[in-house]
Amino acid sequence: MKSNVTVTVLLLAFLISRATAQEPVTDTLMLKGVEIASEKISRKELTSFPLQSLSATQIASVAGNSVADALKTFSGVTLRDYGGAGGLKTVMVRSLGAQHTGVFIDGAPVSDIASGQPDLGKFPLGNLEEVSLNVGVGGSEPMPARARSGASVINLRSIKPDFGKFKTRGNAGIRGGSFGLINPFLRLDHKTGTGSWFGIEINPLFSKGDYPYLVDNGPAGSARLKRGNGDLTSLAANLSFSAKAGDSSEVRVFARFSNAERGLPGAVVFYNPHSSQRLTNKDLSLGFQLMSDSKRTSLLTNACWSYAWLRYLDPDYLGYDHSLDNRYLQQEFHLSQAGTFNISRHFSASLASDFILNTFSGSQYNTDPWRGSFLLSAILAHQTRNTGAEAGFLASVIKDSGKDPSEEALTHKVSPYFSLSVRIADVPSLRLRMMYKHSFRMPAFNEMYYALVGNPGLLPEAAQQLNTGLLGSYAPFKGVLFRLSADAFFNRVHEKIVAIPTQNLFVWSMQNIGEVRTRGLDIQLDASAALGRRGKASVNLAYTYQEASDISDKNSSDYGNQIPYIPWETFSAMFQLVHRSFSIDYNLLFNGYRYVSSENIPQNLLPSWWISDAGLAWSPEAGRYKYRIKAGVTNLFDKDYVVIRSFPMPGRGFVISGAFNF
Repeated sequence: MKSNVTVTVLLLAFLISRATAQEPVTDTLMLKGVEIASEKISRKELTSFPLQSLSATQIASVAGNSVADALKTFSGVTLRDYGGAGGLKTVMVRSLGAQHTGVFIDGAPVSDIASGQPDLGKFPLGNLEEVSLNVGVGGSEPMPARARSGASVINLRSIKPDFGKFKTRGNAGIRGGSFGLINPFLRLDHKTGTGSWFGIEINPLFSKGDYPYLVDNGPAGSARLKRGNGDLTSLAANLSFSAKAGDSSEVRVFARFSNAERGLPGAVVFYNPHSSQRLTNKDLSLGFQLMSDSKRTSLLTNACWSYAWLRYLDPDYLGYDHSLDNRYLQQEFHLSQAGTFNISRHFSASLASDFILNTFSGSQYNTDPWRGSFLLSAILAHQTRNTGAEAGFLASVIKDSGKDPSEEALTHKVSPYFSLSVRIADVPSLRLRMMYKHSFRMPAFNEMYYALVGNPGLLPEAAQQLNTGLLGSYAPFKGVLFRLSADAFFNRVHEKIVAIPTQNLFVWSMQNIGEVRTRGLDIQLDASAALGRRGKASVNLAYTYQEASDISDKNSSDYGNQIPYIPWETFSAMFQLVHRSFSIDYNLLFNGYRYVSSENIPQNLLPSWWISDAGLAWSPEAGRYKYRIKAGVTNLFDKDYVVIRSFPMPGRGFVISGAFNF
């Protein structure tokens, strides 16, 4: 945009100078407008670290209703899904554990300090403008130091209302489908003044989760059974208030509440599909944000409080003469100040400091552990048209207080980071990039303090990431655009936390003994073409190859083997065809074969699988009102497959939804 304005100004100056050089005329000189058009450069093309994102249009084509369904279309992502709407869903990025990936909504953190693995199935997609995944978490924009502490970050950006000449905008609708799915939703935004507005969002969801699945009993034949204990009843409600504070500042206050009661579908083993475990979550988050942006300085202030209550009930727990009923409460206080400062035309600096206090209590404890963290990040960035470079560090000071004073521990780490990008061609646009990052994660509270398994002496996991990539874009014809990125990556994890059986299969010991080396390749290709004035076709492809080897012990028979549940290959494809108010979507997902343990033998092999989803949508407009009706089919060809051994996934399902924007 800046280059377009500059060219236009120069052109007008030239015309004026030519006109004034002539003899004066009495007639008015009318200049015909000049329009200069060019393809906007994608943010993903300019970054020196791997960045993937889905726009609102692409989110609408995702088969599913949760953030987990969107993330599985990204390269390098391995989804752990236990099946159905009630099954827990977490992701691993480039074979690093789910605890290495942070989750942020509009710049505010979403934490689960008990397990370190937020359930991504509980975040709906309906009112999101963008879902992005940053590997390495670079960039000079202001963000909390906590966001730079992980190996990768999931960023969710909400849709901001466009009021126009109206004071109230909103949307309402309902989704329904197979396996007892009912999901009404409502969002209202009301303009309260010049530059201020109030929003409310309500999203209840009901699902029986009773999908059929196939059990192969070997010589005894196969049987078609129905999944049990996979039901889910949940309610998510969000309140937000946003107001302009001067010409360049904005204040935002939010409250998020979610309540979910679900069955945990059990493993189908030994011809016994019975499961009775229940999980109840009650989460509340309150937050305050202050954002200011001037010519030389951008600031972001975050103050958040989170309350999370969890109950795990197992009526049939072996070894107990009564039900296992564990209840946990965690609270978090997070205060952050971040800023970006433009030092000169090409140099900028980013600083951020966070203070985080986590408290944790359980029904089986007499005293409660807590954790206090102070994080400081600093990055110096240099950017020109042809080159970009960043270098910085994260300093962490963390104090843990365990179940008694003797378990107090102080941890301090300094983690460096740097990246570099170089433009090597203009047409087609080509850039080389490289990134190195060191990061670590503290053991989660469940790894340290849960009954029977906890080890308060666990050391942090340390991860090293190295990435080298090529980015390119090319527009051979008007309305046609290709974007390509290819990244080779290398990860190494030290002091990996693993669970080792001791007395029996129900008593485990958490220990630091593992070391994992990962080598891989990510390839992404996006292509789009305009079809006349009101049509468009787009294709998004993502492929990952990764070799995640256990190199803990050279004398072990498992040395060099692939670690559990990491496939060698994954592939996803999203196809979308839009003409006027109609759109057709087709999504394809492939997961290669993998092993369920470090012992890579045929008995531990899980086969690869392909699944397809398709959808047809109609989105007419009538003035300020917009409608959207969509019918979709998930697992189009009714494939029988598993993501986790003995946890069968749903077969073919049908979903229909209707939404009304006003």
